[in-house]
Amino acid sequence: MKNLFCILLAITMLASLCVPAFADDPDYLSGTPWLCSTLEGTVTQDTVTNLKDDFGLAVNKEKILSLKIPDGYNRIGTFMDVVLLQTEEVKNMFLGDAPEGHDARLAYDLFNLMMDWESRNALGVAPLKAQVDVLEAIDSVDAMTAYFTATPFADQLGGLWDGGSITDLNDSSRKILAVDSCDLLMDDSAEYETPTDYGITKRDARGELAQKLLKKLGYSEADASQKFDNCLAFEALIAPVIYTNEEQKNPNSNSRIMNYLDSDELRQLQGNLPILEKFALDGFPEAEEYLVTNPDFVEKLNDLYTAENLTLIKDYLIVHGILDNASYLDRECYEWANDCSNVISGASGILDDETVFSGEVSDTLSWPVAQLYAQTYLHQEDKDRISALVDKLIDAYHGILKEADFLSDTTRAAAIEKLESIDKRVLYPDSWEKYSCEDLNFAGPENGGTLWDARRAITEYQMVESIRNYSKPVDKLKWVATPQTVNCYYNPSNNSITILGAYARGGNYSSDMSEEELLGKIGVVIGHEISHAFDSTGSQYDKDGNMSNWWTDEDHDAFLKRNKKMEDYYNAIHPWEGQDLHGSIVTGEACADMAGVKVALRLASEHENFDYDAFFRAYADLWASKETLQRVYYRLNDVHPLPYLRINCTLQQSDEFLNFYGITEGDGMYLAPADRVNIW
Repeated sequence: MKNLFCILLAITMLASLCVPAFADDPDYLSGTPWLCSTLEGTVTQDTVTNLKDDFGLAVNKEKILSLKIPDGYNRIGTFMDVVLLQTEEVKNMFLGDAPEGHDARLAYDLFNLMMDWESRNALGVAPLKAQVDVLEAIDSVDAMTAYFTATPFADQLGGLWDGGSITDLNDSSRKILAVDSCDLLMDDSAEYETPTDYGITKRDARGELAQKLLKKLGYSEADASQKFDNCLAFEALIAPVIYTNEEQKNPNSNSRIMNYLDSDELRQLQGNLPILEKFALDGFPEAEEYLVTNPDFVEKLNDLYTAENLTLIKDYLIVHGILDNASYLDRECYEWANDCSNVISGASGILDDETVFSGEVSDTLSWPVAQLYAQTYLHQEDKDRISALVDKLIDAYHGILKEADFLSDTTRAAAIEKLESIDKRVLYPDSWEKYSCEDLNFAGPENGGTLWDARRAITEYQMVESIRNYSKPVDKLKWVATPQTVNCYYNPSNNSITILGAYARGGNYSSDMSEEELLGKIGVVIGHEISHAFDSTGSQYDKDGNMSNWWTDEDHDAFLKRNKKMEDYYNAIHPWEGQDLHGSIVTGEACADMAGVKVALRLASEHENFDYDAFFRAYADLWASKETLQRVYYRLNDVHPLPYLRINCTLQQSDEFLNFYGITEGDGMYLAPADRVNIW
């Protein structure tokens, strides 16, 4: 929902390291308790390693030194190797003759429309200018309201709030219309009170791109600069009532956003804002109740929705709209957008068009690409093997729940019932009937189609589908993510785990892996996803996917104390001196990492002559990664711990790990039993 874009950071020399730095120029070698080995440039040939002090560094040092971040990317490592494999596989699907079938042909045509630079360059920015001109003609608040309530959704350049149909957290069998906050150029509302170097860099890079685009649209340099300043001025007014990233990602944030209003209450809250009217324009029927994630935002936005602020509002919509569309215009705009993206991510260079556009098609027309990908690259025997491993790990997880001494029999029984109700989805769906796009149509390049028109048709189709599905019961058996996605996940709203096909490739899984590698790689990941059912977020949902408390009060208090201990543990870690972590947002992923290793080790104990060294090294390799400084800064606000911490923090909780390597008090990897934070 939030857009990430761009920036330019200075490259400076830090000691003998080539590490980009921000204004304060911190010492990136000063991490505690371990070196931030994920950060590009911190590991050199002279870096001393000791397996007992820093397991991740000792195991992965030579691999880290051998890794080179490729042009167009901001990281490399085991996970990225799988991403690059998937990228090549998807690209190759579009380089041959046109495939048969309506849906596959849609994907093929969209790819070729993206590749049609002759048409794109001929159109230039004309389609975007037409939409900008509509906004520029607005001369009153009434005219702005008419824009939101009379202009078709696919023709609107942007919005002041986010609204649409989502699965109701309290009743996962139904959809509900939700109202959410608007986007910000600096991504995090906290940046508007206390800007960070990274936030300022995002702002400046996006400003540079926006002003280039505005001048190309015909604005003078002074007017382009003023428009961007006006956009920022509006954001500064609204940011104080938008939840910060840390607040949004905190596992306890669900209670904050569960604000149900009936239509009269929402109408009163919205004031002059046409929120209900826009839902009607989009085609949604009037509802009995709505979910407003942030009533303070709606109230403040209504206060700002005045003639006095009309110019700021228009320029906010124009700036965000042109930034969102820059990549889909002519070659010059596309390259400007790429430069901006590189600066914010720390990548360099530009990827070949085939790679970029095949990925875009895979994201935009995900299910037409999904079936073709599964048929081309995924195999039933791997689906069967991984499915069997999922069953074994779920069975082993019973032991973890039964041994959790802080649970009463009542809560334990509910947890086991939830565990046994988990829906298991492996590699690809068994049937493709639910995923057809037969009602979507647009012209390909040979029939005079344009990329702009195709994207408009897709946007319109997606809205129609959203409206069509809104009044139906939620199909909990329908997959959300597609097989060509390099990811695995737990979905609390239907109590399911999904191991996607593109993830189970390359260094993550192969059919000839040893038992140790299998458990240390994809086995741990499966255990991780199972564990999300019982982490700080998943634990708030019952076996049917509804947000419901299935804990006794005493057990839940004990769980929260354990979660707080984990939060404090991560808060005490510093990637480098002066740089804090947000322990409050990583507890869910960290809990899942630790429980994932624990359940994999339960299976390992059943194997005679199990090679624990191979298992732990396979796990360390899973998270081997080299990343740009910008990527690491992005990671600092991510719910996942930094890769080197996913190795060391996770393993030092385990008796099996400490005992196998003879790690004792005084070693950097040692953690006393009383200080361990694994929740399960």
